Amino acid sequence: MRLFPLPVLLILLVIGATPTFAAQASPPTARAAADAMGKGFNLGQMFDNSQHPTTLAEAKPKIDAYYARGFRVVRIPVTWTEDVDGSTLADPQTGRIDQNAPRLKELMAVVDYALAQPGLYVVLNAHHEKRLKQDGRADVLEQLWTDIADVFGDRDHRLIFEILNEPHLEGGTAMAPETVREMSGRAYQRIRARDAKRIVVIGGNQWFGADEMARTWPDLKAVGDGQDPYVMATFHHYNPWTFAGDNQGDYADPWTDDDIRKPMQTMADWASTVGRGMPVFIGEWGVGWHSKLATMNCNNVRLWYARFHTAHAAPMHMPTAVWDDGGWFQLFDHARNRFGGNLVDCIGGECAWSGTERFNPDCY
Repeated sequence: MRLFPLPVLLILLVIGATPTFAAQASPPTARAAADAMGKGFNLGQMFDNSQHPTTLAEAKPKIDAYYARGFRVVRIPVTWTEDVDGSTLADPQTGRIDQNAPRLKELMAVVDYALAQPGLYVVLNAHHEKRLKQDGRADVLEQLWTDIADVFGDRDHRLIFEILNEPHLEGGTAMAPETVREMSGRAYQRIRARDAKRIVVIGGNQWFGADEMARTWPDLKAVGDGQDPYVMATFHHYNPWTFAGDNQGDYADPWTDDDIRKPMQTMADWASTVGRGMPVFIGEWGVGWHSKLATMNCNNVRLWYARFHTAHAAPMHMPTAVWDDGGWFQLFDHARNRFGGNLVDCIGGECAWSGTERFNPDCY
Protein backbone atom coordinates (compact mmCIF):
# COMPACT_ATOMS: atom_id res chain seq x y z
CA MET A 1 0.00 0.00 0.00
CA ARG A 2 1.46 3.36 -1.05
CA LEU A 3 1.23 6.22 1.44
CA PHE A 4 0.94 9.89 0.41
CA PRO A 5 1.59 13.05 2.42
CA LEU A 6 -1.67 14.65 3.59
CA PRO A 7 -1.59 17.63 1.14
CA VAL A 8 -1.03 15.33 -1.82
CA LEU A 9 -3.75 12.98 -0.63
CA LEU A 10 -6.24 15.85 -0.40
CA ILE A 11 -5.43 16.94 -3.94
CA LEU A 12 -5.87 13.41 -5.22
CA LEU A 13 -9.21 13.10 -3.43
CA VAL A 14 -10.47 16.34 -4.98
CA ILE A 15 -9.37 15.30 -8.46
CA GLY A 16 -10.91 11.87 -8.05
CA ALA A 17 -14.16 13.28 -6.75
CA THR A 18 -14.82 15.73 -9.56
CA PRO A 19 -14.03 14.22 -12.95
CA THR A 20 -17.56 14.71 -14.27
CA PHE A 21 -17.53 18.43 -13.52
CA ALA A 22 -14.27 18.90 -15.38
CA ALA A 23 -15.70 17.07 -18.40
CA GLN A 24 -18.99 18.95 -18.56
CA ALA A 25 -19.27 22.06 -20.68
CA SER A 26 -21.24 25.04 -19.46
CA PRO A 27 -24.80 25.16 -20.85
CA PRO A 28 -24.89 27.26 -24.01
CA THR A 29 -26.55 30.65 -23.85
CA ALA A 30 -29.30 31.33 -26.35
CA ARG A 31 -26.82 33.27 -28.48
CA ALA A 32 -24.25 30.47 -28.44
CA ALA A 33 -26.94 27.93 -29.29
CA ALA A 34 -28.25 30.02 -32.18
CA ASP A 35 -24.74 30.32 -33.61
CA ALA A 36 -24.29 26.54 -33.43
CA MET A 37 -27.72 25.53 -34.75
CA GLY A 38 -27.34 26.83 -38.30
CA LYS A 39 -29.77 25.13 -40.66
CA GLY A 40 -32.32 22.64 -39.38
CA PHE A 41 -35.61 20.86 -40.03
CA ASN A 42 -38.96 19.94 -38.51
CA LEU A 43 -40.30 16.49 -37.71
CA GLY A 44 -43.62 17.81 -38.99
CA GLN A 45 -46.90 15.91 -38.75
CA MET A 46 -45.47 13.21 -36.51
CA PHE A 47 -45.97 13.98 -32.83
CA ASP A 48 -48.34 16.87 -33.51
CA ASN A 49 -50.89 14.83 -35.48
CA SER A 50 -51.36 11.36 -36.95
CA GLN A 51 -49.98 11.75 -40.48
CA HIS A 52 -46.88 9.70 -39.64
CA PRO A 53 -46.34 6.99 -36.99
CA THR A 54 -45.21 8.48 -33.69
CA THR A 55 -42.21 6.20 -33.29
CA LEU A 56 -38.44 6.35 -33.17
CA ALA A 57 -38.40 3.88 -36.08
CA GLU A 58 -40.22 6.46 -38.21
CA ALA A 59 -38.19 9.46 -37.04
CA LYS A 60 -34.69 7.94 -37.09
CA PRO A 61 -34.18 7.72 -40.88
CA LYS A 62 -35.24 11.35 -41.27
CA ILE A 63 -32.96 12.55 -38.47
CA ASP A 64 -30.07 10.55 -39.91
CA ALA A 65 -30.62 11.85 -43.43
CA TYR A 66 -30.69 15.50 -42.39
CA TYR A 67 -27.81 15.13 -39.95
CA ALA A 68 -25.65 13.61 -42.69
CA ARG A 69 -26.31 16.76 -44.75
CA GLY A 70 -25.04 19.05 -41.99
CA PHE A 71 -28.33 20.08 -40.38
CA ARG A 72 -27.82 20.75 -36.68
CA VAL A 73 -31.24 21.51 -35.22
CA VAL A 74 -34.41 19.44 -35.27
CA ARG A 75 -37.68 20.98 -34.14
CA ILE A 76 -40.19 18.46 -32.83
CA PRO A 77 -43.78 19.79 -32.85
CA VAL A 78 -45.78 18.01 -30.15
CA THR A 79 -49.50 18.13 -29.39
CA TRP A 80 -50.00 17.40 -25.70
CA THR A 81 -53.54 18.27 -24.62
CA GLU A 82 -55.44 17.41 -27.82
CA ASP A 83 -56.20 13.98 -29.21
CA VAL A 84 -53.64 12.48 -31.58
CA ASP A 85 -54.52 9.08 -33.01
CA GLY A 86 -56.87 8.26 -30.15
CA SER A 87 -54.90 9.48 -27.16
CA THR A 88 -53.59 12.56 -25.39
CA LEU A 89 -50.24 13.09 -23.71
CA ALA A 90 -51.63 15.42 -21.06
CA ASP A 91 -54.99 16.06 -19.39
CA PRO A 92 -56.63 18.99 -21.26
CA GLN A 93 -58.21 20.23 -18.02
CA THR A 94 -55.09 20.17 -15.83
CA GLY A 95 -52.06 19.92 -18.12
CA ARG A 96 -50.71 16.97 -16.17
CA ILE A 97 -48.73 14.58 -18.37
CA ASP A 98 -49.60 10.89 -18.50
CA GLN A 99 -46.23 9.42 -17.60
CA ASN A 100 -47.29 6.02 -18.96
CA ALA A 101 -48.49 7.21 -22.37
CA PRO A 102 -46.89 5.09 -25.13
CA ARG A 103 -46.51 8.18 -27.31
CA LEU A 104 -44.54 9.88 -24.53
CA LYS A 105 -42.13 6.93 -24.38
CA GLU A 106 -41.56 7.18 -28.13
CA LEU A 107 -41.12 10.94 -27.90
CA MET A 108 -38.52 10.51 -25.19
CA ALA A 109 -36.72 7.96 -27.34
CA VAL A 110 -36.68 10.35 -30.31
CA VAL A 111 -35.40 13.24 -28.19
CA ASP A 112 -32.70 11.06 -26.70
CA TYR A 113 -31.66 9.71 -30.08
CA ALA A 114 -31.42 13.22 -31.52
CA LEU A 115 -29.40 14.48 -28.57
CA ALA A 116 -27.04 11.53 -28.98
CA GLN A 117 -25.95 13.00 -32.33
CA PRO A 118 -22.96 15.29 -31.61
CA GLY A 119 -23.86 18.95 -31.85
CA LEU A 120 -27.52 18.41 -32.75
CA TYR A 121 -29.95 20.76 -31.01
CA VAL A 122 -33.56 19.77 -30.33
CA VAL A 123 -36.49 22.19 -30.00
CA LEU A 124 -39.53 20.74 -28.23
CA ASN A 125 -42.77 22.68 -28.24
CA ALA A 126 -46.49 22.72 -27.45
CA HIS A 127 -48.06 22.75 -30.91
CA HIS A 128 -51.79 22.22 -31.66
CA GLU A 129 -53.20 23.04 -28.21
CA LYS A 130 -56.57 24.29 -29.49
CA ARG A 131 -58.70 24.37 -26.34
CA LEU A 132 -55.85 25.61 -24.20
CA LYS A 133 -55.39 28.61 -26.49
CA GLN A 134 -59.08 29.25 -27.08
CA ASP A 135 -59.83 29.37 -23.36
CA GLY A 136 -56.63 31.14 -22.34
CA ARG A 137 -55.79 28.37 -19.89
CA ALA A 138 -52.62 29.72 -18.35
CA ASP A 139 -52.98 27.22 -15.51
CA VAL A 140 -52.99 24.29 -17.94
CA LEU A 141 -49.97 25.57 -19.86
CA GLU A 142 -48.18 26.24 -16.58
CA GLN A 143 -48.72 22.69 -15.36
CA LEU A 144 -47.84 21.24 -18.74
CA TRP A 145 -44.44 22.92 -18.76
CA THR A 146 -43.89 21.99 -15.12
CA ASP A 147 -44.24 18.36 -16.13
CA ILE A 148 -42.26 18.70 -19.38
CA ALA A 149 -39.43 20.35 -17.45
CA ASP A 150 -39.47 17.44 -15.00
CA VAL A 151 -39.70 14.69 -17.61
CA PHE A 152 -36.85 16.11 -19.69
CA GLY A 153 -35.04 17.95 -16.90
CA ASP A 154 -31.89 15.84 -16.95
CA ARG A 155 -31.36 16.09 -20.71
CA ASP A 156 -28.46 17.93 -22.29
CA HIS A 157 -28.95 21.68 -22.59
CA ARG A 158 -29.04 21.30 -26.36
CA LEU A 159 -32.70 20.50 -25.67
CA ILE A 160 -34.67 23.75 -26.02
CA PHE A 161 -38.24 24.48 -24.87
CA GLU A 162 -40.57 26.49 -27.15
CA ILE A 163 -43.52 27.50 -24.99
CA LEU A 164 -46.54 27.80 -27.32
CA ASN A 165 -46.70 27.49 -31.10
CA GLU A 166 -48.80 29.95 -33.15
CA PRO A 167 -51.24 31.01 -30.40
CA HIS A 168 -54.29 31.86 -32.46
CA LEU A 169 -57.93 31.32 -31.58
CA GLU A 170 -60.57 29.39 -33.53
CA GLY A 171 -60.92 30.85 -36.99
CA GLY A 172 -57.31 32.00 -36.94
CA THR A 173 -57.83 35.26 -35.05
CA ALA A 174 -55.03 36.48 -32.81
CA MET A 175 -54.89 35.90 -29.09
CA ALA A 176 -54.75 39.02 -26.94
CA PRO A 177 -51.07 39.97 -26.50
CA GLU A 178 -51.47 40.27 -22.74
CA THR A 179 -52.88 36.74 -22.59
CA VAL A 180 -49.91 35.34 -24.47
CA ARG A 181 -47.53 37.21 -22.16
CA GLU A 182 -49.24 35.94 -19.04
CA MET A 183 -49.39 32.35 -20.27
CA SER A 184 -45.81 32.41 -21.49
CA GLY A 185 -44.59 34.09 -18.32
CA ARG A 186 -46.19 31.54 -16.04
CA ALA A 187 -44.76 28.65 -18.08
CA TYR A 188 -41.37 30.38 -18.11
CA GLN A 189 -41.35 30.67 -14.32
CA ARG A 190 -42.08 26.96 -13.94
CA ILE A 191 -39.28 26.04 -16.33
CA ARG A 192 -36.91 28.37 -14.49
CA ALA A 193 -37.84 26.79 -11.16
CA ARG A 194 -36.50 23.52 -12.57
CA ASP A 195 -33.54 24.86 -14.55
CA ALA A 196 -32.10 28.37 -14.65
CA LYS A 197 -30.19 27.67 -17.87
CA ARG A 198 -32.62 25.76 -20.07
CA ILE A 199 -33.16 27.82 -23.24
CA VAL A 200 -36.75 29.00 -23.57
CA VAL A 201 -38.30 30.25 -26.83
CA ILE A 202 -41.04 32.87 -27.11
CA GLY A 203 -43.04 34.03 -30.13
CA GLY A 204 -45.98 36.13 -31.34
CA ASN A 205 -49.72 35.97 -30.74
CA GLN A 206 -51.21 34.47 -33.91
CA TRP A 207 -49.28 32.72 -36.67
CA PHE A 208 -45.79 33.66 -35.43
CA GLY A 209 -45.50 36.33 -38.09
CA ALA A 210 -42.54 38.67 -37.71
CA ASP A 211 -44.75 41.70 -37.13
CA GLU A 212 -46.41 40.03 -34.13
CA MET A 213 -43.40 40.32 -31.84
CA ALA A 214 -43.55 44.07 -31.32
CA ARG A 215 -47.20 44.02 -30.23
CA THR A 216 -46.92 40.78 -28.24
CA TRP A 217 -43.69 41.67 -26.47
CA PRO A 218 -43.40 45.45 -25.96
CA ASP A 219 -41.23 44.48 -22.98
CA LEU A 220 -39.73 41.32 -21.52
CA LYS A 221 -40.91 41.63 -17.92
CA ALA A 222 -42.66 38.24 -18.01
CA VAL A 223 -39.58 36.36 -19.19
CA GLY A 224 -36.63 37.70 -17.25
CA ASP A 225 -37.00 41.39 -18.08
CA GLY A 226 -34.25 41.24 -20.67
CA GLN A 227 -31.71 39.95 -18.15
CA ASP A 228 -31.96 36.25 -19.03
CA PRO A 229 -29.35 35.12 -21.60
CA TYR A 230 -31.21 31.83 -22.01
CA VAL A 231 -34.24 33.22 -23.86
CA MET A 232 -34.65 33.07 -27.65
CA ALA A 233 -37.28 34.56 -29.97
CA THR A 234 -38.90 32.76 -32.88
CA PHE A 235 -41.05 33.48 -35.91
CA HIS A 236 -42.35 31.62 -38.96
CA HIS A 237 -41.67 32.68 -42.53
CA TYR A 238 -43.99 31.80 -45.42
CA ASN A 239 -43.76 35.12 -47.21
CA PRO A 240 -45.33 35.69 -49.65
CA TRP A 241 -48.08 33.25 -48.64
CA THR A 242 -49.53 33.38 -52.16
CA PHE A 243 -46.34 31.59 -53.22
CA ALA A 244 -45.16 29.68 -50.16
CA GLY A 245 -48.53 28.56 -48.80
CA ASP A 246 -50.30 25.33 -49.58
CA ASN A 247 -53.10 25.21 -52.16
CA GLN A 248 -52.30 28.63 -53.60
CA GLY A 249 -51.91 29.48 -57.30
CA ASP A 250 -49.09 28.23 -59.46
CA TYR A 251 -45.41 28.38 -58.48
CA ALA A 252 -44.35 30.96 -61.04
CA ASP A 253 -44.83 33.78 -58.52
CA PRO A 254 -42.29 36.57 -59.20
CA TRP A 255 -41.18 36.85 -55.56
CA THR A 256 -38.16 39.00 -54.78
CA ASP A 257 -35.33 38.90 -52.25
CA ASP A 258 -37.19 41.59 -50.31
CA ASP A 259 -40.00 39.12 -49.70
CA ILE A 260 -37.49 36.93 -47.89
CA ARG A 261 -35.47 39.66 -46.22
CA LYS A 262 -38.14 42.02 -44.85
CA PRO A 263 -39.69 39.69 -42.23
CA MET A 264 -36.19 38.82 -41.04
CA GLN A 265 -35.34 42.50 -40.77
CA THR A 266 -38.54 43.15 -38.83
CA MET A 267 -37.50 40.53 -36.29
CA ALA A 268 -33.93 41.79 -36.21
CA ASP A 269 -35.17 45.31 -35.45
CA TRP A 270 -37.26 44.04 -32.52
CA ALA A 271 -34.41 41.86 -31.26
CA SER A 272 -31.92 44.73 -31.31
CA THR A 273 -34.21 47.04 -29.32
CA VAL A 274 -36.86 45.49 -27.08
CA GLY A 275 -35.14 42.12 -27.34
CA ARG A 276 -31.83 43.53 -26.12
CA GLY A 277 -29.84 41.45 -28.57
CA MET A 278 -31.94 38.31 -28.16
CA PRO A 279 -31.19 35.71 -30.88
CA VAL A 280 -33.92 34.85 -33.38
CA PHE A 281 -34.81 31.35 -34.58
CA ILE A 282 -36.87 30.87 -37.75
CA GLY A 283 -38.77 27.82 -36.56
CA GLU A 284 -40.71 27.18 -39.78
CA TRP A 285 -40.31 28.12 -43.41
CA GLY A 286 -40.89 26.43 -46.76
CA VAL A 287 -43.15 26.12 -49.80
CA GLY A 288 -46.25 23.91 -49.96
CA TRP A 289 -45.45 22.75 -53.49
CA HIS A 290 -46.83 19.22 -53.11
CA SER A 291 -50.36 20.54 -52.55
CA LYS A 292 -50.43 21.45 -56.27
CA LEU A 293 -47.54 19.61 -57.96
CA ALA A 294 -47.07 15.85 -58.17
CA THR A 295 -43.28 16.15 -58.30
CA MET A 296 -40.92 18.98 -57.39
CA ASN A 297 -39.13 20.16 -60.51
CA CYS A 298 -39.82 23.89 -60.29
CA ASN A 299 -36.73 26.07 -60.47
CA ASN A 300 -38.54 28.99 -58.87
CA VAL A 301 -39.13 26.91 -55.73
CA ARG A 302 -35.53 25.72 -55.81
CA LEU A 303 -34.34 29.31 -55.99
CA TRP A 304 -36.42 30.31 -52.95
CA TYR A 305 -34.89 27.50 -50.88
CA ALA A 306 -31.41 28.38 -52.14
CA ARG A 307 -31.76 32.06 -51.22
CA PHE A 308 -33.58 31.70 -47.90
CA HIS A 309 -31.02 30.32 -45.45
CA THR A 310 -27.68 30.93 -47.12
CA ALA A 311 -28.20 34.38 -48.63
CA HIS A 312 -30.43 35.91 -45.96
CA ALA A 313 -30.90 34.09 -42.64
CA ALA A 314 -27.32 32.95 -42.10
CA PRO A 315 -25.75 36.41 -42.62
CA MET A 316 -28.27 37.75 -40.07
CA HIS A 317 -27.21 35.01 -37.61
CA MET A 318 -30.68 33.48 -37.58
CA PRO A 319 -30.80 29.67 -37.42
CA THR A 320 -33.61 28.09 -39.43
CA ALA A 321 -35.71 24.93 -39.40
CA VAL A 322 -37.38 24.16 -42.71
CA TRP A 323 -40.95 22.87 -42.39
CA ASP A 324 -40.90 19.30 -43.68
CA ASP A 325 -44.12 17.39 -43.07
CA GLY A 326 -43.51 14.69 -45.65
CA GLY A 327 -46.64 15.95 -47.43
CA TRP A 328 -47.44 19.35 -48.92
CA PHE A 329 -44.12 20.78 -47.75
CA GLN A 330 -42.18 17.62 -48.44
CA LEU A 331 -38.42 17.31 -48.64
CA PHE A 332 -38.03 13.88 -47.04
CA ASP A 333 -40.16 11.07 -48.50
CA HIS A 334 -41.28 8.93 -45.54
CA ALA A 335 -42.53 6.14 -47.81
CA ARG A 336 -39.06 5.62 -49.26
CA ASN A 337 -36.98 6.92 -46.33
CA ARG A 338 -35.00 9.27 -48.52
CA PHE A 339 -35.17 12.78 -49.89
CA GLY A 340 -37.66 12.98 -52.72
CA GLY A 341 -35.81 15.65 -54.71
CA ASN A 342 -32.97 18.09 -54.39
CA LEU A 343 -34.60 20.85 -52.30
CA VAL A 344 -32.46 19.75 -49.37
CA ASP A 345 -29.39 20.54 -51.47
CA CYS A 346 -30.80 23.94 -52.38
CA ILE A 347 -30.86 24.99 -48.73
CA GLY A 348 -27.08 24.96 -48.88
CA GLY A 349 -27.18 27.74 -51.46
CA GLU A 350 -26.79 25.89 -54.74
CA CYS A 351 -28.57 23.01 -56.46
CA ALA A 352 -29.15 21.63 -59.93
CA TRP A 353 -31.94 23.13 -62.03
CA SER A 354 -34.08 21.66 -64.77
CA GLY A 355 -32.85 23.73 -67.68
CA THR A 356 -31.85 27.35 -67.13
CA GLU A 357 -35.15 29.22 -66.79
CA ARG A 358 -36.42 30.32 -63.37
CA PHE A 359 -40.04 29.84 -64.46
CA ASN A 360 -39.68 26.48 -66.16
CA PRO A 361 -42.81 24.52 -67.27
CA ASP A 362 -42.91 22.46 -64.06
CA CYS A 363 -43.81 25.56 -62.02
CA TYR A 364 -47.34 25.69 -63.47
